[in-house]
Amino acid sequence: MEQKIVSEEYQKQLKKLHELTESFGVGNVTKKHYAHIEMLISKKSYKSVLDYGCGKGDFIEYIKSRHSEIVIDGFDVASDEYNTMPSGRYDLIVSLDVMEHVEFGALGAVLSEIRSRCEKQFVCSIANYPAAKNLPDGRNAHVTQLPFGTWFQILSNFFRIDQFVRTGKKEGFFVSSRLETSSDWR
Repeated sequence: MEQKIVSEEYQKQLKKLHELTESFGVGNVTKKHYAHIEMLISKKSYKSVLDYGCGKGDFIEYIKSRHSEIVIDGFDVASDEYNTMPSGRYDLIVSLDVMEHVEFGALGAVLSEIRSRCEKQFVCSIANYPAAKNLPDGRNAHVTQLPFGTWFQILSNFFRIDQFVRTGKKEGFFVSSRLETSSDWR
């Protein structure tokens, strides 16, 4: 049985929040990471980027305005514009302020999906505090709030964690590489 990356009910709640709140999904909290990610793209000469959980596409537009030569696509379960997962694999997958919006039971499916499309690196920022916004049904928009140690364990099942940087009291930025699996534990 295939795992779902989002339940129908939660997807409806996210879509409503996007529709009702102009400032939701536009990178207000995550803009501080854009220059660092752009530097990573330039340094590693990445040719393709997927913004997984791209919201309204702010990061996509940022990169397009600076690197017209890069293929950058977006996916977001709550967006009418980006609701179809692009096909193919990407040098870099970016997921800014997304993991805490993923239902706990769907984390494995989401990270498996990201890993299956990742050629080289995966970077994500995660907040582990209640969001300022609530879903229309009253739940906090950060439906999965976990300590960074737990996030490290979860992400380590799918990627090699290369770097973790605290970007705020309860915010962190993970830089990860594709995890090559083999029978050799070293």
